[in-house]
Parts: sequence; structure tokens; C-alpha cells
Amino acid sequence: MRSATMALAFITTVLCLPAAVGAQTITQDEFLDMLKRSHPIFEAENLKPRIAEEGRRTLAGAEDWNVFGALGFSHEEPAIAFAGPEKTDALALSGGAERLFWSTGGRLSASFAMSRADLDLGEFVGFPGTLYQHELGFGYRHPLVKNKNGFLDRLEYDLKEYDIEISEVSAAEAVEEFLAESAGKFLDWVYLTEQKRIVAERLALSEEELERAVRKRDANLVDEADVIRAEDAVRFWKQTQVMVAAQSSALRAELAVLTQNDDLSLMEPEHDLYDIVDLPPLPEAKADLEEGSRILRALRIGRDQLEYARRGFEDTEKPDLSLVAELNLKGLDEGFFPAFDLDKPDAMIGFEFSVPLERMTAKSNIARTDLEIDRLDKEIGNVSLSLTSALANLTIRIDRMEEVLALNRAQIESAAARTREELKLYNQGRGELTFVIQSRDNEESAKLTYAQNALTYHKLLLEYRALTDALYR
Repeated sequence: MRSATMALAFITTVLCLPAAVGAQTITQDEFLDMLKRSHPIFEAENLKPRIAEEGRRTLAGAEDWNVFGALGFSHEEPAIAFAGPEKTDALALSGGAERLFWSTGGRLSASFAMSRADLDLGEFVGFPGTLYQHELGFGYRHPLVKNKNGFLDRLEYDLKEYDIEISEVSAAEAVEEFLAESAGKFLDWVYLTEQKRIVAERLALSEEELERAVRKRDANLVDEADVIRAEDAVRFWKQTQVMVAAQSSALRAELAVLTQNDDLSLMEPEHDLYDIVDLPPLPEAKADLEEGSRILRALRIGRDQLEYARRGFEDTEKPDLSLVAELNLKGLDEGFFPAFDLDKPDAMIGFEFSVPLERMTAKSNIARTDLEIDRLDKEIGNVSLSLTSALANLTIRIDRMEEVLALNRAQIESAAARTREELKLYNQGRGELTFVIQSRDNEESAKLTYAQNALTYHKLLLEYRALTDALYR
């Protein structure tokens, strides 16, 4: 029996060693900052907007210069050749570049072509058998109504900007949820540390009671039953201490792995579990939530995106009126180099016009988008009500928990006063040790209840901070 008691005391000492030697402390903010520096979820979530940005950049390639070219050979023998060659062999090489300008919607092209034709003219005399033709061309098309200033050309690119903003908001929300969960574990650690302190205090009092009972038994002032009761109380609280210390050590080890910092396993949390926090008035908090909530912001960005897309559908309804200009310079000669004398101009400038008469596709897209905007407005209203009702719920629960904590403090004072009276009666020989032990148990139970309710209170505050997006900026 004695050896088992010594072993239990040794385990208790080992489990409580960090607190006993004055371990380094860490606050909740320091713990969360440590997570921000080390946990991969932050880098993973921060990559989401960057991925969306790179996806947007792929669309910007539509504005790049596009180079093209062709090389071909042709052979032709007409079935009937009254006034032309009986056979023609031609070699042609062409190339050019074209580009779309998003700032104007204009399309510029430049091309060059070279060709050689070998002609079998038969009876025709005086006409060259080989001809070279070179041509340099320029073209430009500028929209005047539909796609004015390149609105439709860059529409998809512009819409991706909203996707980037939504991904940024979504990433921040995911990070805050992780921080809220981790902060909750930190509060559990704080509670277990406080529970260890309360249990250690109760164990020390039980050992005092045991010593007092032994002295009185030696003086034949009490029965052996009082000593046995005191020993049972000591064993019970030692077992409780071992259990709580094990839970605290296990959670601390989990948090050390979470932060990837082995030093955390040697630290103790620094947090006032019984601190009371003043919250802003509910109407003010509701107004701030409706204006600044990340969830609502993401929905509103989605609505803005639909509004912008609707402008695109409206633009497709407009008639397509474009200014078109072309300039071609040609040269034809028997020699390759003389054909570079591009002295045959060919120019054109004018307007092109087209318009779909029914425009059913655009009208259907606009109607569908209007319905989506209307649905999203309803969703924003629904989410806003859910958030503000949750805020009201939390605010009331937090206020009521403050009242409960005040009652807990009064209960602890009452239990302590009763313990003093029971101990006074026992020392005077007018009371029983059972009542003293019971009174002390009630006092420590009141302290544990106070700590549990304080943990609940601070977890409600944590929910409040997460709901109002105050945990992660």
C-alpha cells in the first residue's frame, strides 16, 4: 500500500513538473502568432488568390501579338485554255502578324506575301514564262457601338477579378475558422491548468486534514474512522490530480505539434480565465457586422460580378458597327527583286454593320442573370439575418454568463465561510470530520464550476470574435 502511494506521488510530481519549476508562459495572441508563422494552412490558403490571379493572366494572352505564316505549292492544268496558260506551277510564301487591343477593341493586322508562278503559255509569244508577285498589306477594324472600347473582348478577364476577390475572402474565412478552433484548444489548456491548480489546492488541504486527524487520533480525540476518511480524501484528490495533469500534458503536446514548436511542451498558458470583457451595444455590433462581414462581402462581390456580366449581355444586343480600313501595296515583275517595287496601291475604308433581329440569346442571358441577381439578393438578406440573429444569441448568452460567474463567486465565498465554521466546530470537538471534508469538497466544487463556466464564457467570446471577423484581419 505504501509503495503504491509513493509511486502515485512520483507520477504526480513528474506530470506537474513544468509548473513546479516555473515554466515559461505563452499568451493566446503569442500562440496564434506562432501558428501563423508555422502552420501550412496559411500558405495553402494564401495560394488560392494567387492561383486565381494566374488563371486570370492566361486570358490576357488574347492581347498578345499573333504571328502567322504559310508556304504552299500549286499545279494547275485547265481543261480548256483559250486565252491562258496551259499549265501553271506556283510557289507562294506568306506571313504576318495581328493583334487585338483591349483598350480600344481594335484589331490591327500586317501581312506580306511572295509568290512565283511558272506559266506554260504554248502559242503565246512575248509574255513572260515566270512572274513574281509581292504584296504588303495592312488592316484595321475598330468597333463603334458593340464592343466599344473593347468591353466584350476583356469581359471574361475583368470578371476574373471578382473571382480573385472572392478567393481572398474565402481564404481569410478558412484561416479564421482554423484560428478559432486552435484558440478553443488553447482555452481548454488554460482551463486544465486552472483545474490543476484547484485540485492541487484541494489535495494540500486534504493532506492537512489527514495530518490533523492523525494528531487527534494519537491524542484519542477522534476515532480511527476519521483517519480513514481523511486518507480516502487524499487518495481521491491525488488520483484526480494525476488525471488532470495527464490531460493537460497531452493537450500541450498536441499544441506543440500543431505549432511545430517543441518548446511549447515546456510552457504554461498565460491567460486570465476570469477576465470579463466589455462588448459594444448590440445595435452597433449588428450594424458593424452587416457592413463588414466577410461572408456578406463575398456574396456582394458575387452580386457585383453578375451585374458586370449583365452589362456584357446588354452589349451583345447592340448593333455591330465597325470602321474598317485596308491598305495593300503590290508589285509584279519577271525578276524576283524588281517585284519588290510595290507600286500598285489598293486601299479601302468604310463601315460594316450587322445586327441580330431577334436577339433571343442576349435577352435570355439577361433574364437569367436578373433572376440570379434577385436570388442572390434574397441570399444576402437570409445570411444577414442569420448572422445578426447569431450575434444577438451570443450577446445574450455572454451577458447571462457574466451573471452566472457573479453567482459562482458568491457561491465560492459562501462555501468558504461554511468551511471555516465547520472547521471551527470540528476543532472544538463539536463537529465531525465528514462535514469538514464535505464542506471543503463543496468549496472546491464551486471553484471548479466557476472555472468551467469561465471557460464557457471565454469560448462564447471566441465565437463572438470569429462571427464578427475580429479574430483574423
